[in-house]
Amino acid sequence: MKKLAALILTGIMTLGCFSTAFAAETKVTVNGKPVVFTDAKPFVDENGRTMVPLRPIADAMGLQVGWIQEQQMAIFGAELPLDFFFDYFDFESAHNITKEGLVKVVENVYFTMGEERVVATFDAFYENDKVEADSAEDYMDTVPVVKDGRTYAPARYLAEAFGYDVGWDGATSTVTIVDNR
Repeated sequence: MKKLAALILTGIMTLGCFSTAFAAETKVTVNGKPVVFTDAKPFVDENGRTMVPLRPIADAMGLQVGWIQEQQMAIFGAELPLDFFFDYFDFESAHNITKEGLVKVVENVYFTMGEERVVATFDAFYENDKVEADSAEDYMDTVPVVKDGRTYAPARYLAEAFGYDVGWDGATSTVTIVDNR
């Protein structure tokens, strides 16, 4: 009888651990819509940072995604709204890029596996076929990694590079990404 009681108690405790682990699973929303992670799930790295598979988040943000195998580099790109570009980045006063005759601005963000540095490049296209380029960089407190064939990094660096606001809801373990451009 004692063995049966111990077995039942062990089973209940085990199920309790699974439900606690499941409840703490990190979720991500982009503009209020949940991001579905099908074959790769977020995890906490050795630096205590929540690492997320970037492709599903990039897809939800409408970004183009690329990979350069030789450099172990993930690339995310999008055309930026022109008003946002000048308001958010203040390029007119700090760089060569000006509003006059500007047709579009394309941003690409590069994550190199194992490097803390995140690089963003900006290509400005003008009516007269002139192109201006500039770049900016940021540093993470962890490094992107490839795990099970997926690129992982903190969502904040990808989202904020494109001007999204990022928040954290500890009660629901949810990263919220909102486009306020």
